[in-house]
Amino acid sequence: MKFGVQLYSLRETAEKEGAEKILQLVSEAGYDGVEFAGFYGKTPEEMKALLEKYHLEPISAHIRSEKIEENLPYIDALGIKYVFIPGVGTDEFETPEKYAELLAATKKAKELLAARNIVFGYHNHAHEFANGNDYLAKIMKDADIGAELDVFWATVAGLDAVEKLKSLGDALKFVHIKEAAKEDPVENAQPIVGEGAVDMAGVFKVVKDKKIPWAILEVEKYPCDVAEYLKKSLENMKKLAK
Repeated sequence: MKFGVQLYSLRETAEKEGAEKILQLVSEAGYDGVEFAGFYGKTPEEMKALLEKYHLEPISAHIRSEKIEENLPYIDALGIKYVFIPGVGTDEFETPEKYAELLAATKKAKELLAARNIVFGYHNHAHEFANGNDYLAKIMKDADIGAELDVFWATVAGLDAVEKLKSLGDALKFVHIKEAAKEDPVENAQPIVGEGAVDMAGVFKVVKDKKIPWAILEVEKYPCDVAEYLKKSLENMKKLAK
């Protein structure tokens, strides 16, 4: 198993210090690769050079369906192997016209990516599971795509994250390793991985059993220094992955 960081986790650092700084932080913490959430104004060639400089694999990216085609130069140049829709609003599922547009764009994007042997899927938040719905399952079925389950948001939605992971079967492609505070998880900082409310031992057992190749760390609110968080979370993930 390899370990990556969803670069959305470092958005504030990127805004202040730029793309190179966040890649440096990820590399120095010992991670193998990154999952993109935008390309920071760099050309594909510039980003490829930075990744090579810091010995990081550009394994995946979050890109909305309708934005896939315009981002193909990055996907192709960097050799990205997985792309995930970074979630869409509830209205896009519940408004028939908007859902039809989403589905059409997703099917078109899937064709573009499949031609490149790239895995395509959907990344959830909590709202996809509100009011007894399962819009993750809906778009997976309707568009024939996979899932990148975010265990933090599954937990916030009141689901058993481990059981949800198991239920996805072969459609589970990646997992977002995001810890949750034991109280008020949406408002409070996320603890170091393995020190919060998510059953990370159970999560990593599923990841291992399904032979998922990457565990992708994401954090939105830090309880400590960024570099410290990245390093300590990786240490714990490696122990959990044994």
